[in-house]
Amino acid sequence: MTSKFLKSLKWFSIILTSLVLVLVVVTFFYMKKPLFGKAADGARLERMKKSPHFKDGVFQNLNHTPELTEGYSMSAVIYDKLFGEHPRLSPVDSIPSTKVDLLHLSPDSNVLVWFGHSSYFMQIDGKRILVDPVFSGNASPVPGTVKAFKGTDRYKVEDLPEIDYLIISHDHYDHVDYET
Repeated sequence: MTSKFLKSLKWFSIILTSLVLVLVVVTFFYMKKPLFGKAADGARLERMKKSPHFKDGVFQNLNHTPELTEGYSMSAVIYDKLFGEHPRLSPVDSIPSTKVDLLHLSPDSNVLVWFGHSSYFMQIDGKRILVDPVFSGNASPVPGTVKAFKGTDRYKVEDLPEIDYLIISHDHYDHVDYET
C-alpha cells in the first residue's frame, strides 16, 4: 500500500470518527430536552414502587406482551424498514373529514370526533373526554419526520372546549406530544 493511500485512510478514519462522536454528543443533549420526560423520582417513584405490577424497577404487564411480533428479530425489522418495499404508506388524497364546532356543542349531544391515529374527542352525557391528544401536526420528537396526514390536522387545541377527562393510553409520542 502506498503512503498516500494510508494517509487518506487515516484522514477518512479521523473525519468519520469525529462525525460519529459529534452525532453521539448532539443526540445525548437532544435527549435531555423536556419533551422526552425524565425518570421518576421522589413521591412519584415511591407510589410506583407500591404497585403490584412494579417489579425489578419496571412495570410488568399482566399478560405476556412481546416488544416485537413473535418470530421477528430487531435486525429483521430494521432491514425491512430500510430496504423493504412499502407501497402506499400515505393516503393518495386528503382523508375526508368535516370539522365540527366543538366549542358550541349542546351538552345533551353525544359525540365522537376522530382527530387522526389514536386521538379523539368524546362527549357522553355532558362529559367531555379527550383521548391521546396530538395537535402539533408531528407525531415524533424530531420535528418534520412524522407529519399528520392531510385531513387529520383540522383541529387545534384552541378548537376544544373545557375537558372533563384526559386519557393517555400510553407514553408514545404519537399518543401525546409535548407541544400539545
